[in-house]
Amino acid sequence: MTIELEQRLKVPMDAGLIPTLPTSWQIHQGTLEMTPFVSSADATAERHYVGARFGHSLVRQPLIASNVGLDHFRTGTALGAKLDSLRKHLHFTYHEGMPVFDLQVVQTHPGGLDYLRSKTEEALANRTLAAKSQNKFVALFLPRSEQYYAQFVGEQGWIQRAERLDYPSPDAEGSAFPDEFFSLVSFINYCASEFPAHPRDTPWHRYPTHIANLVGLASEHVRSINAGTPIGHRLLAIAKSKS
Repeated sequence: MTIELEQRLKVPMDAGLIPTLPTSWQIHQGTLEMTPFVSSADATAERHYVGARFGHSLVRQPLIASNVGLDHFRTGTALGAKLDSLRKHLHFTYHEGMPVFDLQVVQTHPGGLDYLRSKTEEALANRTLAAKSQNKFVALFLPRSEQYYAQFVGEQGWIQRAERLDYPSPDAEGSAFPDEFFSLVSFINYCASEFPAHPRDTPWHRYPTHIANLVGLASEHVRSINAGTPIGHRLLAIAKSKS
C-alpha cells in the first residue's frame, strides 16, 4: 500500500506537499468521515442544471452512474478509479470552482492531465462522433456545458494550473467544503496527522464513539453546508477537540 501510494503521489511528494504517507487504517478512517460529504448533492451547484430535461439530482445521478460505472461511487482517495471514469466525472458533474481533489487524482495517472485536456478540447470542438455523442448525452442534464468545459483549458485554465501545482484553497473558490476534503493532498496529510495509525491504537471500548464522531457529525456538517450555515463544521471541530 505504501509503495503504491508513493508511486501514485510522486508529483506532490517531490514538491514537498506531502511529508508523511498515512497508513491504510488512517485512510479508512478519513474515508469514513469524508463519505457523507461526497455522497451529498452540492446545493450550491444545482442552479447550473436548471433548464435541462433531466437536471434534477434524483434523475441525473442514475444517468451519470450508468455511464461512469462503479467508479462513480468511489470515495476516499479515489486512486482506484480509472482515468476515463475521472474524466467523465469531471465532464458530467458541474464543479463550483476549481475541482482540486479530482484534478489531483487525475494527476496521479501517467499523462492524466494531458488526456483530460485532449478530451475536453475534443468536447469543445464537437467534431468527432464520440464528442457529439457525449455532448448530446450531457445536454440531457447539464445545459451550456461548453461554458463549463472552457474553464478547464487555456493558460489560466484549471488543467494548466494543476500542472503548475497552483491549487487554490476552498475559500478562494467559494467552496463550503473543509480543506481536508477539497484536496487529495490535504486529505492525505489530514489522514496521516489526525487518525490513529493502527486499529490497536484505539481502545476497543472507544470504537462506537469514534465511529459516531466520524460519521454522525460529518453528516451534520453536510446538512449545514446545503443549508448555508457553518454550524456543522463547528460541531465537528468541537467533537474532535474532545476525542
